[in-house]
Amino acid sequence: METENNLVQDVKEEPIVESNEEKTPDAVPYSRFKGLVDEKNTYKTELHSLKEQIAKKEEDAKVKELESKGEYDRIISDINQKLENAETKAKAWDDYQVARRNALLEKLPESDKAIYDGLELDKLEAHVDKFNQKSNIPSVDTSESLTTGGYSSLTEASTDYKRGKLEKSAYEKIIKKFRSGISR
Repeated sequence: METENNLVQDVKEEPIVESNEEKTPDAVPYSRFKGLVDEKNTYKTELHSLKEQIAKKEEDAKVKELESKGEYDRIISDINQKLENAETKAKAWDDYQVARRNALLEKLPESDKAIYDGLELDKLEAHVDKFNQKSNIPSVDTSESLTTGGYSSLTEASTDYKRGKLEKSAYEKIIKKFRSGISR
């Protein structure tokens, strides 16, 4: 019984040692990770390029086959179909650019619209973003400070009047405002 207590005590008294090492044995150094990601992206780009080349070669082979059969009408109709699709996309893009330009110009003051109307869309977007950051400064209500000359109490105004920082007419106006209860 006594030996069991000694064993239990020995086990409890051993300090728990925690290591600062990462506990994930599968950790990959960042440089290796970045290298693999870059390599993968390069392969993706090459694959995309190769797929485009294959599609172009298949298209050329199809056109040559149709030419050899004398089906020029079908070749022309295929080309016209592609042209219509491209024109539709180009018109949609042009419409988007016009709408975006108009929306951005609406955010500018009237005096600036004529100046920035000819700017490229990306430059116009950058300018409007910069302009809007400056105009997002909150306005402060200064109506009360204007009526009291910026003084929060009559004591402050009288101190400045005595020191010669405030003219008599302005001091009298401030007194009237404080006494009439317009401020505070």
